[in-house]
Amino acid sequence: MNLPIGYEGFKDLRGDQCYYVDKTDLIYKMITSGRHYFLSRPRRFGKSLLVSTLECLFEGKKELFKGLYIEDKWTWSTKYPVVRFSFTDRNRYTDSLDNTIGDQLLDYEEEHGLDPSGRSSPQGRFRRLVKHLHRKTGQQVVVLVDEYDAPILDVLTDTDLVKKNSDDLKDFYRVFKNCSKHIRFVFVTGISMFSKDTVFSGLNNLNDISLHQSYATICGYTDNDLDTVFAEEVKKLDRNKIKRWYNGYNWLGEEKVYNPFGILNLFDKKKFKGWWIDTGAPQYLYKYLNALSTLSIEKMENYWIDSRDISTFNVDRLVPQALLFQSGYLTIAKEKHVGRKTKYLLKSPNLEVRDSVYDWLLKFLTNEDEEKEKEAITNGKQMLNFMEKNDFDGLENKMQAFFASIPYQLNKSENHESDYHKLIYAILYGASVEFNAEQPTHLGASDITILYKGQIFIIEFKMQQSSQTIDKALQNAIQQIKDRRYADQHKGYKGPIHILGIVFNKEERNVVGIRHEKLK
Repeated sequence: MNLPIGYEGFKDLRGDQCYYVDKTDLIYKMITSGRHYFLSRPRRFGKSLLVSTLECLFEGKKELFKGLYIEDKWTWSTKYPVVRFSFTDRNRYTDSLDNTIGDQLLDYEEEHGLDPSGRSSPQGRFRRLVKHLHRKTGQQVVVLVDEYDAPILDVLTDTDLVKKNSDDLKDFYRVFKNCSKHIRFVFVTGISMFSKDTVFSGLNNLNDISLHQSYATICGYTDNDLDTVFAEEVKKLDRNKIKRWYNGYNWLGEEKVYNPFGILNLFDKKKFKGWWIDTGAPQYLYKYLNALSTLSIEKMENYWIDSRDISTFNVDRLVPQALLFQSGYLTIAKEKHVGRKTKYLLKSPNLEVRDSVYDWLLKFLTNEDEEKEKEAITNGKQMLNFMEKNDFDGLENKMQAFFASIPYQLNKSENHESDYHKLIYAILYGASVEFNAEQPTHLGASDITILYKGQIFIIEFKMQQSSQTIDKALQNAIQQIKDRRYADQHKGYKGPIHILGIVFNKEERNVVGIRHEKLK
């Protein structure tokens, strides 16, 4: 069997004898339970393939579904006209969105003998096309929209263009509702979850299944998929390592899933690396996050967010963590209910994504200076060596020397405690050590927990207040670890467990003290 790398068309994938993870049970459930759906998933997660599968299904191409769940359940004799719009052609949306929609309508108009010159607006042309296809075939029309939000995300930092493209899309989707008696099924995909009172105000009957438990695995591969469909590929690699590197995406389902692009490239190249990440962060995300001076690493890892913020995407009030979640850089780790509110704990889904975030952070903090980056990584390794030897005086001296060597970075910041956190997280990532930032417990979250050479180090950072002595600040840091019982979750660990308080001083812009206690 061939690995379907780069395949977005269901017909080509099936015709070329590629591996296919059967999602038609979920597709059947969806199309027999409702008529209007929306699904949000990150890029390269199989959305376009899903849209193509729906297209082939409604067009009655039975031969492509041989051996799949839906083969003997669908009425293949009924064939529906399908109109499919795709906004995956990036970087075209600084011009007229009407032209992009109009170009796609033109293909259907030419195919079905309609003259486009009689209608000036895409809305009018689309309305006429849908009515014409219904009359011509006797069957209602299926409308599929792939990456609906690209015209907005691609211009996210341009307020005027965002508003213009949002208004144009709103007008376009309003036609869907006005033509409802001519439409059998609507399926819209995208990365973001725009609130229904913005882009989708004209199509407010969409059923958003992005966080619907029943459809959590409709895109992506499960562990069972890997162990059955891809069994021949899996046995050539370290199974536990595959899971640690690539599994972990969760949309409130019982099972976590893998990004197909990363897994398929792993199977093809037999090398563990950031395949999905290496395709490049989307420009909208890079530009937007770089414009945020207040986004700290603590708010990118183990962050509780209100369900209303994660499941909507209002361009007038963007929540950075929601953007990171919808883009695939964070996933849902836990769900809790606080009164009438629902909150989700967001964290990095896997090692591939987590490493990419810290790699970006390291480059950002060293101004992409290769020498400074190498120097930072070397310092990180040296700090770890002091920790391994339990030489905490040496660790303090090394950290002081490190921070003294990078005034260029701290001088650019407002000198918050989080600025020091970010630097330490970045150099630890560069040193390839296993650690957890802001690891939550039922009483709070420890700043950083490091597992290195058979020892655990639980660290709390503090900024010395003007009214405090260094000893008092260190005592507070150590006491917080104890009071909030950060070490409880490691009680079964067989090796030594250390707790460290590390105190910074704003005026000195450096570490001014480290206190260590060994718990076991």
